[in-house]
Order: sequence, then C-alpha cells, then structure tokens
Amino acid sequence: MNSYQRICFNILGDRLKAKRDDYLFLRNDMMRARMTVPFEAYLATAYITSVLVGLIFGVLIGFATYIFRLPDLLVYYGQLPDFIIALNPFKVLFGGIIVMIVCLIVFGGITYAIFLIYPGIMAGERKRNIDATLPYAINYITAMSTAGITPAEVFRLLGQSKIYGESAVEARYIAREIDIFGKDLLDALRIAGQYTPSSRMREFLQGASASISAGSNLTEYFRAKSEQYTRENRM
Repeated sequence: MNSYQRICFNILGDRLKAKRDDYLFLRNDMMRARMTVPFEAYLATAYITSVLVGLIFGVLIGFATYIFRLPDLLVYYGQLPDFIIALNPFKVLFGGIIVMIVCLIVFGGITYAIFLIYPGIMAGERKRNIDATLPYAINYITAMSTAGITPAEVFRLLGQSKIYGESAVEARYIAREIDIFGKDLLDALRIAGQYTPSSRMREFLQGASASISAGSNLTEYFRAKSEQYTRENRM
C-alpha cells in the first residue's frame, strides 16, 4: 500500500468496512489477482480518485466552455419559455456549470468503472500465465517429489523459483498459509485452489489434496498431471 492509498484509507477506510458484502465480486477478483492492497484501501482509493479525476476534467472543460463562450454557438428556433429568455444573458455561465457537472459525472464514473474491472483484468492475465507455466512447474514438482522431498517443502521450493511465473506465485501463497498462518497442507491447498484464477491450477490442487487425503502416491499423481497438461498445451 503506497502513500496515496494510505491517505485514501485514512479518509474513508473505516466507512467502507460495512460495504464488504456489497463488493463480493471485487474482493474475489482482488484475491484471484493476488493484489496486496487491502480491500477497504483499494475501494477508498477508487472513490477519491474518481472524484478527483471528475473534478479536474470538469473544471478544465467547464472553464474552457466559459472562456471560449461555447454556449453562444447555440441557436434557438421556435418559441421558448419566458424564463429561458430571461436567463439568456447568463447562458455562458450556466453552460459552463452544466458542462462541468456532466464531465464530473462522466469522467468520474469512467474512472470508478476502471477501478472495478482492473482486478478482473489482472486475474485474467494471471490465469493465462498460470495455464502456460503449470506443466513446467509440475515437472519441477515431480522431480522434487521423486527425490523424496515432502509435499509442503515441494511447494515451498516452487514458490522460491523465479522461472515459473504465476504458478510459483500460487505456490508461495500455499507456503504462506503453512508457514505464517499455521495451516496444514490440506487446508493450504484448499484455500489456494479456492482463489486461484486458473481452473487448471484449481483442478490440480484439488487432486493433490484428494491424493494426500486418500494416502495415494503423490509423485505418480504429479507425473500424470504433468503429462496431461503438456499434452493439452501441445494440442
């Protein structure tokens, strides 16, 4: 969380805690994107940035409308109500104010919409990266498991690797659940599978969890999934 996000959180953070259930889709997208910014800080940043952007564009465009007297370019035809005729000398001022309000709504709304969809876009990018790197990550996992390394340590080593992209990031979150939050491996696999954006990764983690629970040969499971995903990538 940077300084600007911290300021936004200090202004609105406490008020937005009650909106967590209203923005469940945003929270899930942020989890799938593995964003480190707290939900309240991100939403507070979205609110304040949207207002600032709307005000900046509104003031600039409204001021330009007033300076260049753009409302004078409007030509009226037909009968007009008397109150409109009476306001005609002030149409430049009123025109600038109306333009400013419209720009505030439009540009502020666009900015807010971008904040809402950005985590989903990032989650989609992560999904594509995970799907592309998962077969190679599982090859690495298989080699480590064949060498007799425990499953928890296998995921920890994968998370420390720099060459397996977002698949390694998912492994780091599994290791974090174990090392920091004290979860066992099954719970860590379940949590990571719940929030990963990749259906491939979710299927792999659920299968690994089932194999551990059933006491099956985990190395053989890793090898089978590696062959499956490699074949799917080639297809």
